[in-house]
Amino acid sequence: MSDQSVLVYTTFWYDRMMSDTKLLKQFVESFARMDEMLAPEGVPDELLVKAESETWESWREFSRWQPLPVETDPAELDPLYQRIGGTFPPLYEHLLLSYRWLEVDLKLLRLFANPPGDNFTGLSEAIFADRALAEVLIPTGYVPFGRSSVNYDPMCFDLNTRAPTGDCPVIQFEHEAILCERQIGEQWQRWDSFRDLMSEVVLLDS
Repeated sequence: MSDQSVLVYTTFWYDRMMSDTKLLKQFVESFARMDEMLAPEGVPDELLVKAESETWESWREFSRWQPLPVETDPAELDPLYQRIGGTFPPLYEHLLLSYRWLEVDLKLLRLFANPPGDNFTGLSEAIFADRALAEVLIPTGYVPFGRSSVNYDPMCFDLNTRAPTGDCPVIQFEHEAILCERQIGEQWQRWDSFRDLMSEVVLLDS
């Protein structure tokens, strides 16, 4: 490879990395635009939005939460990767390693929580919370990371289909066939990649 080719290649991936960082930031900022962010019972203190001043009005208001920038060692994902038999798309992995949040309604889907902690136990619990869905989907390469905003259909990464970038399609599965018959029924490819999903969320109502 010539010096010029190396320069072009390096510039391309630098620009892509900067683009990813910007998209990630915009995606997380969209949480507050899409969801009321009302704090549930037992919300971790570090996610609570602190009132600027304690007044009678502030005491009457509902508590709210906000996503928290937190850098986590990538090695902490290894136990979860062993359980699901694969790796997440790079942008989702970057999201997990950079932020902590509660389950959030993004209108196009509900994104599973990645709550504060030294590892990803909270996320793992969300992925495997419904045993029937996990036992049918995950062995076939489909990993739930959220669900439909209007019903119980799981939204999954298709780890069987990878782009050169490592990204993968997002598939919605009809939940009743899985829960009632323990088999995959209807399915729909909602996005070609997690990047496409993030981009659509960012542009929605912006």
